[in-house]
Amino acid sequence: MTPATAGPNPVAPLPEAKTEAAPRTPDDLAALQVKGLSKSYGSNTVVREVTLDVQRGETLCVIGPSGSGKSTLLKCLNLLEIPDCGEIWLGETCLTAPDADVDAARSRVGMVFQHFNLFPHMSVERNVSLALTSVKGMGREQARATARRRLEEVGLAAFAEQRPSRLSGGQQQRVAIARALAMEPEVMLFDEATSALDPELVKDVLAVMRDLASGGMTMAVVTHEMGFAREAADRVAFMCDGRLAEIGTPDRIFESAEHPRLRQFLSQIL
Repeated sequence: MTPATAGPNPVAPLPEAKTEAAPRTPDDLAALQVKGLSKSYGSNTVVREVTLDVQRGETLCVIGPSGSGKSTLLKCLNLLEIPDCGEIWLGETCLTAPDADVDAARSRVGMVFQHFNLFPHMSVERNVSLALTSVKGMGREQARATARRRLEEVGLAAFAEQRPSRLSGGQQQRVAIARALAMEPEVMLFDEATSALDPELVKDVLAVMRDLASGGMTMAVVTHEMGFAREAADRVAFMCDGRLAEIGTPDRIFESAEHPRLRQFLSQIL
């Protein structure tokens, strides 16, 4: 894959991808592909001609300074923000096609935000099962069983009948993860899932995310947790000024970064 052509902010070139010798089959397709994606708010261009992919079963961590376009890029992948130009492919489905079924596409992509957005008047279990009944049309008992299973996976089965206010911030974020997983998504997106948590609550959320990564869930993770990116990611993408500046394995990004802005960024946070 290649980053966008350098504009006012030069971007270190990446090697060209090798040409496929034969047509790709559905099994060969990346889980997510982004081609030339840009997004502006008025005269402010936040994401500039980004091209990348997330392979099936891969964990891609996106890092970079604040304001570099990371979260906007992630929201575009779920069409919470509509890009100005470019393409987004979920497997064989082009999400940015004029006739794309946006609601159907969103049901295939789970997203976890900085803030938990749980319904305070509902139990933890109902927060997880609500979309199963209202969106998927699942029966109430089946939805409850699915919710319980997902809560058990994130270590919160014992809190199923509690209201969210009785849980810590870290526990509430794990409920949000269980809610997203309950929809059986093909891809999980995490937008700074630990940034709103007190430091002592971060560990348990990252442990759940590591388990998902090791279990083969396809994930794109915007994060400031460099330890998680180094340990759990298959690849790390660095963004600055809205551009994809460098992408590679954690070892290459953290030990032999090429782009000067990435080297500066790492020197300030590691």
